Amino acid sequence: MASNILTPEARQENVKALALAAGITPEQAAERLDGRVLCTFNREDAAACQFYEELRPVLGRTIDVHDTPDGRRYLVEMVIGEVEPRGGAATVFVGLGPDSCCFSSVPAGVYSSKPVHGALSVVAACYGAAVAVHRAVGEGIPNPPPEHLEIRYDEILPDLSVLSEAVDMGGAYLAGAGAIGNGFLWAARHVDLRGELRVCDDDIVSSGNLQRQVWFEGDDIDAPKASTLCQKAQPHIPGCRLKPEPIRLQDLPIRTGAWLKRLIVAVDSRRARRELQNELPAEVFDASTTDIREVVIHYNNAVSDLACMGCLYKADEKEASQDQIIGEHLGVSVDEVKSSRISPAAAVAIARKHPHLDPDTIQGEAFDSLYKTLCATGKLHASVGKQVVAPFAFVSVLAGTLLLFEVMSRLARPGSVQSNEWHLSPWREPFSQGRMTRLRFSACECCGDSARARALRGLRSKLWAS
Repeated sequence: MASNILTPEARQENVKALALAAGITPEQAAERLDGRVLCTFNREDAAACQFYEELRPVLGRTIDVHDTPDGRRYLVEMVIGEVEPRGGAATVFVGLGPDSCCFSSVPAGVYSSKPVHGALSVVAACYGAAVAVHRAVGEGIPNPPPEHLEIRYDEILPDLSVLSEAVDMGGAYLAGAGAIGNGFLWAARHVDLRGELRVCDDDIVSSGNLQRQVWFEGDDIDAPKASTLCQKAQPHIPGCRLKPEPIRLQDLPIRTGAWLKRLIVAVDSRRARRELQNELPAEVFDASTTDIREVVIHYNNAVSDLACMGCLYKADEKEASQDQIIGEHLGVSVDEVKSSRISPAAAVAIARKHPHLDPDTIQGEAFDSLYKTLCATGKLHASVGKQVVAPFAFVSVLAGTLLLFEVMSRLARPGSVQSNEWHLSPWREPFSQGRMTRLRFSACECCGDSARARALRGLRSKLWAS
């Protein structure tokens, strides 16, 4: 798998993320990530096999993973279940139980060979990948996993029974077929989703995307993300029709009246979230990541006083600074960067500064997407701190999985979840007490706008009656 997934550009994305997080040079990060992880388990142990099958594709997008020793050196050995370590590397013991999973430097104690629900195994694999990455290459990463990390599933999802029920999304839209959108449908393999999901994204798969977009492989490079994701995921999610829309949701041709009842957001920028909120969705489910440090889950709807994405992702100094950096490196003005998409005139200006780029090819692309691509390929020689750093795969898959759980919980148990914002670390124990309720911000550019507020009030009855 590694040769088809960890392309030079994908490896470079991981190098940047590790270098920034651990405070080391890119050269040092590259040397660390050249290592390997060994997974030892009993192939007759159903729970261990299930965990490994979820761990391998997620961890393998950061560092090479093997399940059979070949005599070469390994940085870490993941010992899954009741087997003896082979020795020769730092050991992480993986304990799998019906209510939790744990990762420890000593044998983990209680273990059950009975598999848990598949979606919970995805959660376990994401945290297991975090521990493996830290033990193997992550010295210096702040707020690292403790020596004994236990993940209780009911802290992730208080009512686990919803995972065994059919959940009808009706006609929903997924904005973004990138890393979090991939993670959402990756976890959805294990649940019974119904209805229709239109997947909207105008981007194509790039080599650097393979570092974190778990459905995509080398053969998918240059293919449209939306159609590729739907094609790959559909056989695994038979109850829900996946319909690709190779266009931004904001640019769909039919956008009048009460058209947007349920919006699932998996885009990768604050500005894009505000633009989506301005489409007046009746209900919003959103997940985001702060590089490798944090996952944020957010919800809002049109008939409450809950904060919207504009309230949560306000334009701030950090965003303005990033706009300035992108403009300087691409050779365009900040105002052009704020327009989100590369105009014909901006494409010409960018190609003038970067002659290897074709203006016709980059026209219409997002400024931040092009900037990320150039950073990943080494075409921009900014310092690491000024580059856009993509999260590791396990962070994005965890975010997508938690986004799925949020959708299922709220649709299967209306009114059961009172909070609308949850911040958690992908490296440490999640706590349900960390959920909070945030109310609307009066000066919000989305819900605080009087014209939009009037329009939304007029649509409310139609939105919920449809």
